Amino acid sequence: MSRNILRYTSGSYILLLSILSCLALLYACSTPKPTKVTDHALATVEIDETVYFPTPSGDDVAVLPGAYEIKTERYGIRLIAEEGTETESMLIEAKATNHGALIPRPMALMLSNKKASRVITLLRPNSERWDAWGTTRSDEPARAAQRFHILNTEVLQHLDTRKQARAIIPQFSLASVSVRYKDSKKSHKGKKLKTTWRLPVNDTLNSGSFTFTWRGYWEKSALQPSFIPSKVVDLQNLVKKKQCCITLTINGEEAPLTRLSFGKRGTLLTRVHLDNVRVQTWPKTVKVIVTKGKKTWESAPTKIYAKAISYYKSVLHPIFSHDRCTTCHALGTHDEIVDMHQYRIGIEKFPYEFDPEARPQNPTFCQTCHNASNLGNEWVSPLAEQNIDWKGMDAIHVCRKVTGPFTNKGGEVGPPLNREQFTYYFHKDPRTLWAVSDGLTPSGKDLRVPLSNKLSLWFRKVDPWVEAGTPCPSTSKFFHRQRETLTEKFFPRK
Repeated sequence: MSRNILRYTSGSYILLLSILSCLALLYACSTPKPTKVTDHALATVEIDETVYFPTPSGDDVAVLPGAYEIKTERYGIRLIAEEGTETESMLIEAKATNHGALIPRPMALMLSNKKASRVITLLRPNSERWDAWGTTRSDEPARAAQRFHILNTEVLQHLDTRKQARAIIPQFSLASVSVRYKDSKKSHKGKKLKTTWRLPVNDTLNSGSFTFTWRGYWEKSALQPSFIPSKVVDLQNLVKKKQCCITLTINGEEAPLTRLSFGKRGTLLTRVHLDNVRVQTWPKTVKVIVTKGKKTWESAPTKIYAKAISYYKSVLHPIFSHDRCTTCHALGTHDEIVDMHQYRIGIEKFPYEFDPEARPQNPTFCQTCHNASNLGNEWVSPLAEQNIDWKGMDAIHVCRKVTGPFTNKGGEVGPPLNREQFTYYFHKDPRTLWAVSDGLTPSGKDLRVPLSNKLSLWFRKVDPWVEAGTPCPSTSKFFHRQRETLTEKFFPRK
């Protein structure tokens, strides 16, 4: 009897567990589960020209060419420079609407009309669409940019086209890129980012030798064997013939090769000499195509952005910050003039502590001594009001002082100098020529100068900079806050 009761109890327990399991399964199937949206990934947008966007605080910001990751915040979208993720970012004003499409992750792209208007459009998996409007014009407020209408279907079509293009698997991929300029002691090497490349490019020199190195792919699978350029017989024969059937295109145009060979690990090395390559002419899209009969090997179009190398900072700043220049560009008051002359020629020869004539911009007083033929008749120091004292300043601030705009003797600010005016000051102004190459004082003392008796070398250094528009080094590689459009804070509503 007891054994039957035990058997009955065990069976009932098992039956009860089965019923509960079925009920739990039915509940799980009938109860709707919340959809988990994975929105942790950031979308990336590529900006190929300087675009001015408004910020939520009312300022305008210049976003320089490059690739940027995007995320949304309360008052807009934040652009994060891909090269320095989280180290440099900028919040720009954006408006949120709905797109109504099912997408697995955030997607973004830059759109434009035929005029100056530009828009960054961001789609998120939660059906939000964010639009940030800007302009390529620097002479108008960014908030006034024309807003052309873009349908959701158009945005999705652009994104689908981009997705299809990226789905194609190329035989070649860019392994390295570098540039060497004439008389340069080293090559400047590019850096591979998440989606693009960035190459140090000079802001003044306009030609250089560029080397693009291409790798194949390495696979362990027998279905897709490794493709190593140097081990492909057809490629070996083409490289021996030099340039035959191997084409390098830059922005869709063929670039004549100056060198063709195999590099480390079997890569294909292509070198070209390029003109018109100052930093403002980038980004450039490169591609290599190899043809042998009916066979074709090619790379995907690869976009390379420029990282500015300041010619002024590396070549000219050591001259402009030299003691021959800063001596005069620090004499804005009577006391400074007296102290400098007493230091140079002695107190007994310049006892003018209380002489009011020992002041800037007094050619009559200065010409008493500064009358030698090598000094000319313009030997006067600038006034303090002209604000061109740059002694002890860094390259960025000295360059800004040199390039203007300048304040005249009357305290009026004039326009920046043009090319002809710069050429005069650097080629004919006796004070400049004395500071750079002469250094002979009225008392006969020969002071140290940057380029002693080498004016032709000075001209070769400074002329390319003037020709390029006297570019100055920048404090930022990605963003410039260069104008204010509103004085008060402005926070747009979503």
